[in-house]
Amino acid sequence: MNKTLDNTILLYNQTITKDEDMLVPFADTGAILKFVSENSIPVAHFWTTPPTVILGLQDQRLKNIAGGMKRLEEKRYIYYVRNSGGLGVVTDSGILNFTLFLPNKNNITIDQAYEQMHQIMQKTFSDKIKTGEITRSYCPGTYDLSIDGKKIAGISQRRAGNAVAIMAYISVTGDQKKRSQLMKDFYEISNYPKHKNIEYPDIDIHCMTDLDEILNQNLTIDVAKQKILNTLVDNYQIDRGNFNIVKESLPYKDAYNQTMDDLIYKNKKLLLGGK
Repeated sequence: MNKTLDNTILLYNQTITKDEDMLVPFADTGAILKFVSENSIPVAHFWTTPPTVILGLQDQRLKNIAGGMKRLEEKRYIYYVRNSGGLGVVTDSGILNFTLFLPNKNNITIDQAYEQMHQIMQKTFSDKIKTGEITRSYCPGTYDLSIDGKKIAGISQRRAGNAVAIMAYISVTGDQKKRSQLMKDFYEISNYPKHKNIEYPDIDIHCMTDLDEILNQNLTIDVAKQKILNTLVDNYQIDRGNFNIVKESLPYKDAYNQTMDDLIYKNKKLLLGGK
């Protein structure tokens, strides 16, 4: 695909610093999906958080989730449930969350969307990055990204209207063994007694790593973001300013509030169910 003046992608660079803003990136995701669907303009969304565990809807079915949430509180992690399926991940200042929102979803199959993110990651960081489930990682999936068998990222996607959001969870730097141990403890406590119908991860804390460690590079979140943007400019004109105008529009605010209401409802349900 050749870069053209019309092929613009809007950049949304977000840093969550307050615990009370923890639901904001997922409320934004719902609003951005609607914007991209209706306007056919792609968006690149970067976001980071304080130490946080993001649970999937499937985690709500854990028999002793109250015990698991208590452990997270003891370790001083905030937690919430996102409005999509899957299992839990832990994010902090060393994890980069990157979502690529694309219009015309009917022209992009589920596998093609995953492969597009895989190719961006390969071109950005290393051609050694492979896809395939790392079964003993947390939140394992078919499109886990790994180098030499060690998971460095996971990919998921959401589809709504005529848009698709391809979401990458990228371990850039920090203590990945500590993150893995936290999730291992969470599932060992929460999944007792063991759920008969759902297979929750049996986590090996050595099967995941950070990009800076495995590539032996001095990577920071800002460096990783810039590297991804350097890859995107092969196909897009990066618009670094106009997303703020989009955020102030009434349709965006309406979609944001609707998604936020849904998230608040699901999290109240989680908290009540965990007591």
